[in-house]
Amino acid sequence: MDVTESAGEEQLNVPGWDGSPPAAEGDRTAPAVSPPIPFERLRWAPQKTARGGRFEPSVGVVAPAPWGVSRKPQAAGRSRARSLVREVVETSMLALLVFLAVRASFQNYRVEGHSMDPTLQNGEFLLVNKLVYSEINVARLSTFIPFIDAGGQTQRSIFHGPQRGDIIVLRDPRDTANQRLVKRVIGLPGDTLEVVDGHVYINGRLLIEPYITQPWHGSTPKITIPAGDYFVMGDNRDASWDSRYFGLLPRDLIIGKAALSYWPLSKFGEPAHASPTLAETVTRP
Repeated sequence: MDVTESAGEEQLNVPGWDGSPPAAEGDRTAPAVSPPIPFERLRWAPQKTARGGRFEPSVGVVAPAPWGVSRKPQAAGRSRARSLVREVVETSMLALLVFLAVRASFQNYRVEGHSMDPTLQNGEFLLVNKLVYSEINVARLSTFIPFIDAGGQTQRSIFHGPQRGDIIVLRDPRDTANQRLVKRVIGLPGDTLEVVDGHVYINGRLLIEPYITQPWHGSTPKITIPAGDYFVMGDNRDASWDSRYFGLLPRDLIIGKAALSYWPLSKFGEPAHASPTLAETVTRP
């Protein structure tokens, strides 16, 4: 087979295809050759992939890269970087939401002073639940949700209100912006309360307080606690600034209930909310 070059293109001089007589049968010097196939109709021979499969791409189709190898490593790197940034942002936002939710529900305080001895000691750290006494405005809510009946109540507790014996953290009525106090709830709205020679009487019944170790021998006049107010006292009655001096405590000054004592470790656990009990019979007229 002769090869000639013309105008930069290779042409085949094939006997029998360009009009010349075909080779005689048995003539080994001039074997018969099929006419050339136009280039655009060529097909690649079947190839084996890295996984043993077969493909037969046509001209102009890019053959796939070996298994697991990307033809655009830079684009893949940018995609991984964007995915990493998105994960970091999502994790940070979730952590922030969790922090804000916990911060809105709980807060830690350090006991300073001895007004709650021996139940709480100076330097003890408390975790306070601010959510447990939360309230909603039922009257306002009923304007948006028609089947909710306010029933004459403006505010309603989501869980429950302060209960007798609860240890609470409150804003000091003398300085509500800066000072915080820790006391125990003694009188509830509707109670008629008086203290006689250190003994507390509620609705004429003696309040039995097992947490008192240092009795107080003073007295207070009889009062009836109105709705929305509470009577609070410290367990160390001789060294406590409480409702005996600043009067009844409005509900909106209560921050929350002491849920956990976490330092020192010897005091770890729920503070002694040990509910006081009322005597079974009326002992005070």
